[in-house]
Amino acid sequence: MKEILLVEDLDSDAALVMRALKRLRIANPVRHVRDGLEALTFLRDAEKAAAQGTPPPAVLLLDLKLPGMTGFEILERIRGRPGLEGILRIVLSQIDDARRIRRAYDLGADSYLVKPVREDDLLELIAAFPGYWKFRVPAAADKPDGAAPDPVASDRAV
Repeated sequence: MKEILLVEDLDSDAALVMRALKRLRIANPVRHVRDGLEALTFLRDAEKAAAQGTPPPAVLLLDLKLPGMTGFEILERIRGRPGLEGILRIVLSQIDDARRIRRAYDLGADSYLVKPVREDDLLELIAAFPGYWKFRVPAAADKPDGAAPDPVASDRAV
């Protein structure tokens, strides 16, 4: 199963995103890195591995304000890279400035969410980009008798 790469320097923001993914029953493993250089190194390694047949991450959740290298620089450096073109690139940032949001999209972001990220926003994003997510199917004990199937739990797989 393809993983999610979460690039976030603040542990509290990373924990918020990971809790939301868990509550939404996202089963993809999450790899958390805390700075831009570490993220770029990971993505370059993923690109080399992709040339050998190992898939890169399905999703990149990227903060823009990072130590070492900004999220903008990461987007710029991975744009057009052959082994990384299939990654869904989602910016998660406190920057709510139209010019900077436009820049993120120009550099290849597929979506942009302003922090703090709400579960409803993530759910909407997941629905807008099917095929990148693997969902955990709740055990029978987790559902009340007669409960309708969970609209998020599906057979959409990465």
